[in-house]
Amino acid sequence: MRPRPAAGPAVRAVALLLVLLGGVLVVIALFADPLGLSEVGDRSGDGLGWTQLVAAIVGLILLLGGVAWLWQPPVGRDLDEPRE
Repeated sequence: MRPRPAAGPAVRAVALLLVLLGGVLVVIALFADPLGLSEVGDRSGDGLGWTQLVAAIVGLILLLGGVAWLWQPPVGRDLDEPRE
């Protein structure tokens, strides 16, 4: 069995990008009414709409996925081996 290569800086960059995109999406979804993004037609956008809720959930999934990816232990080290 050959060892897997350790996660490189490209993986960290993608994870940080996911955290950033997820955070921005959550903030935009939650503050869409004050920003004037939820006004469709003659509706004034009172409360949290279903599109805002879906965007907030997707943003939260992206954010948490990026954080989990950042917190992964290095892939190259075998967990059964003792640390030195």
